[in-house]
Amino acid sequence: MKKITLFASILLFLGMLTSCLRSDDWELLRHPIHVTGSANPQYGIPVATGELNINDLMSSFSADYAGMITDDEIVTIEYQIDLKDTILALSEISLKGNKPAPPEINNDEPKFWIPKDTTLVDTIDIDFFNDVDYVGQINIEHLWLKLKVGASGEGASWVNEYVKARFFNLNISYEDHYGVVKQFGSLPGANVEVTDIYAGFDHLFDSVDIQRIANDMPRRIFASYTFRFSVSSDLITSQIMTMPYSEILDSIHMTKLMYYADLHLTMPLSVQFNGLNYSYPISLGDGMSSLNLDSIMSSLSSDIHFDMDSARFRLTLNNGIPLAMTLSATMQDANGINIIRLFNNELINPANVGPNPDNPSQYVAISPKETVIETLLKNNDIDNLHLARTLNVKLKVDSENKHVCIRRSDKLGLKGFLIVKPTMDIDIPVTNGGLIN
Repeated sequence: MKKITLFASILLFLGMLTSCLRSDDWELLRHPIHVTGSANPQYGIPVATGELNINDLMSSFSADYAGMITDDEIVTIEYQIDLKDTILALSEISLKGNKPAPPEINNDEPKFWIPKDTTLVDTIDIDFFNDVDYVGQINIEHLWLKLKVGASGEGASWVNEYVKARFFNLNISYEDHYGVVKQFGSLPGANVEVTDIYAGFDHLFDSVDIQRIANDMPRRIFASYTFRFSVSSDLITSQIMTMPYSEILDSIHMTKLMYYADLHLTMPLSVQFNGLNYSYPISLGDGMSSLNLDSIMSSLSSDIHFDMDSARFRLTLNNGIPLAMTLSATMQDANGINIIRLFNNELINPANVGPNPDNPSQYVAISPKETVIETLLKNNDIDNLHLARTLNVKLKVDSENKHVCIRRSDKLGLKGFLIVKPTMDIDIPVTNGGLIN
């Protein structure tokens, strides 16, 4: 009974519908049916994410950055260079290998020392300030310089008492940011005597603070000193200054002479500076060439037409480093031509800071602070994205008139998104034919 009632109701409805339709309405039902309309959805395309510590930032600041970060709690940038030389006696390197006969030693004659001086220079390249444009006061608490020198020799045992060595005239100089060489001065206790050269000897000039040169933003530091090798007149009577070392060693029956100098610089980032400007390029490689928004959008559906007039690039930064940063960035093509201006003097807030428990006159980061910056990409910018090969960045860092300590745990987190909001014209077929024939 229920089935008969339902069927009768359907017939009644169709009858009512038929009586209401005009002739042109009937014509519409004979055509395919489409769903059409327009919409403005928003999409976020992630393009960058990561977390940078201060060493990552330093590596970005200069393409040639070679500093190392030590294991200290306060970030400490380290540079070092080792200079060593081994001189062989002529008979040790000669094909003939003929060694002169031992000299006759006359202990009745007055003994004096005949010296041979060699000036040695150690150079450390400092790239921390290479890409900096700055005029002002830089307050770096310490620049610690260590220098270790040493010498040793090998040869006939009876020769040892007739030779000695000395390091002296130890002087520190540096090349400032503009290429001018300046003097720092001599190190204290620079005269070092080596009386038993066979036993070997080394001396450490430990932790000399050369902080006062920091404001000149040095590009390199030089340590020059004189190495004097002296031979008793009992063994040799000629002036040896003009003789090569290999010939001298042969004459006095030594087989080898070795000397070295290790230069080491550490710079703890306990600093105060205002408006330190870095400028550096970041290679994008071919990564942007595959970013084709039209292809991305059209892949969603072939029945939806997208019209893209603008997009936005959004960068969220979670700064746990106690430095304020001002960021400008421009995308360049393969020829170095600016094609897209992303940011211009956008402020990145520093971490929330508080007094350093170990030194209340200094400040350390206690919690990160978030900054969101955004830029509009117009139609031409979107079309040029695939041409971008380099991101030219200008970054100004500022301690905001505080003396801050940057720790190894301080990091800058970032997330970058391309925000697109296209106009969508929808035309989706519901039926291939009409509802009626």
